[in-house]
Amino acid sequence: VLNQTNIGTNQLLKSKTNLKRFFEQILYRLRQESFFYCIMVGMRVIVACSGGPDSMALLDICRKKGYEIAVAHVNYKKRETANRDEKIVRQYCENYGIPCFVDEPTWDHVGNFQAWARDVRYDFFIDCAKRFSTKQIEVAHQMDDCLETYVFQKQSGRLPGCWGIQEKMLRKGFWIERPLLGYTKAELAEYCDKARVPYGIDESNLSDDYTRNKIRHHILANYSQEDKVALMEKIRKENADLEMQREKADAFLKSDWTCSQLIKEQSPFVLERFLYQNCHQHLAMKHVASLWKQIQSDCLIDLGDYTLESFHDHLYCEKKQEAFQLFLPALEYKSYGPFSLCEKGKVIEGMNLQSGDFPLCIRTVKEGDKIALRFGTKKLSRFFVDRKIPKTWRKKWLVVENAEKVIIFVPGIGCDVQHFSTHPNAFMIQ
Repeated sequence: VLNQTNIGTNQLLKSKTNLKRFFEQILYRLRQESFFYCIMVGMRVIVACSGGPDSMALLDICRKKGYEIAVAHVNYKKRETANRDEKIVRQYCENYGIPCFVDEPTWDHVGNFQAWARDVRYDFFIDCAKRFSTKQIEVAHQMDDCLETYVFQKQSGRLPGCWGIQEKMLRKGFWIERPLLGYTKAELAEYCDKARVPYGIDESNLSDDYTRNKIRHHILANYSQEDKVALMEKIRKENADLEMQREKADAFLKSDWTCSQLIKEQSPFVLERFLYQNCHQHLAMKHVASLWKQIQSDCLIDLGDYTLESFHDHLYCEKKQEAFQLFLPALEYKSYGPFSLCEKGKVIEGMNLQSGDFPLCIRTVKEGDKIALRFGTKKLSRFFVDRKIPKTWRKKWLVVENAEKVIIFVPGIGCDVQHFSTHPNAFMIQ
């Protein structure tokens, strides 16, 4: 660390600032070094290896530490040097008798390539781990990758699940570990050069075609080693704060809360957490702040694949669905997905079906729907208003229509007068 910071011993002891930075770097490096001593010698691991200096350094370190390793390499065939990188990985594995799995996926040009490539890559790593009988997957993200991600996150304005890159995460039951976050890309390239480990340079990283490259070339390029370590420490603290906020928000959302209580929290963070739990995506905080203002009164908000509704002091977030319709030629007791037909149930769930009712049509509510009850006809639109049913639920509400296209049953209301019986033969549960 002294060599990296270029601080002399006398200068170090004279300055509290230098001393603080010195120990910050020592502690950060120790956190990363400790990883390699947490894995027992002989433990089986998958090493994800692209052929670049970062992953080749990781592969060489894991081999020298005595781990039982297999390598996973993905060749997207997107670069002229892609086959060269595959050859580097294969040759290293052949030299040391290491099993090497290679995947060459084909993109169908649908959606975002980077998102597709990431999913394909990690699914392949998991498949390799299964074949190698291990739950451990080592990935070579390093300090610069973490800092680039952090700056990118800040620029996007979204509140992420984690600032920067997580050192360890669980994906589909497999551990994804990143033991090199305490090292810069330059350090890992230097390691490879000194240890005579071959590697290839991805030429796509040299241009400014991608946002990450611009961050790397025009922001982080001006950072010293001390600056980078200091920023990593800042990220660690922000993640600790984020976790505390998340725990507080989760505790609130588990309680019997109302919309007005959420607003009193004076924190769009709680709303962001609610939206993430329901939509499984992080929204820009400016957008969340705008939503936070809107939900202070009854409203219906389009969120793409989801609908957010503030209604009678409660908040609902529902995934949009196509209109549902299913024809039943005969009575069969079973689950049909959004509803079930049972032999037993509550009185309000019962109806007495007759042979002339079939085929039944179970569908979502349409405008103008009504049902004939003992005390008159009930419009479903009136029922929804009386029961204060949120609009997001109304779109999913089902009705049972007989062969004559007459609505004979509505969940929450019951059956029509013609199908009422003290001994119903079917019970519908939605």
